[in-house]
Amino acid sequence: MPDKTPIDPEAPTVSTSAAVPTPRGFKGFRRTRPFWGSLILLWSSWMIGSSMLSKQLDFTIFAAFGDRTLPPVLISFAMAAAALIAMFMPAQRTFPGIVSVALAIAALPLANLGGLIIGTVAGVTGGALIVAWTPYTDKQLTKMAEKDARKRARKAAGKPARNGATA
Repeated sequence: MPDKTPIDPEAPTVSTSAAVPTPRGFKGFRRTRPFWGSLILLWSSWMIGSSMLSKQLDFTIFAAFGDRTLPPVLISFAMAAAALIAMFMPAQRTFPGIVSVALAIAALPLANLGGLIIGTVAGVTGGALIVAWTPYTDKQLTKMAEKDARKRARKAAGKPARNGATA
């Protein structure tokens, strides 16, 4: 049964959701997860696996798999899975980050020098960025949301930005 008590317009409102405003859109998505580490790791997995998956780098799989073509493909798919897990489940980022660093190092002898060394370096870098990423605190998220709100209000009002340039 709904509550029929009158609402006092002077009373402070309390939200039943989290006290911290959530960032919206792609910017909010990027801020709340290890985005750049996952993106670098995905690129690294493509670098490692692309030499074994196709001749023209278009990911058409060879007809014959052998003992020399299977490890790069498995390493590449495992690194891509680790990157996607870190991207879409940021609370579980530590284990995929550590595994991806180990796979990138293992790709050096197993997968054509780890994607001609570039894939290994990018894999270690992406995995390290994933492990090192920490979520923003509530205070930081509130500060960013306030800054975004001020920016939207300034843009709506047509006022110039702080540095004198127009928005």
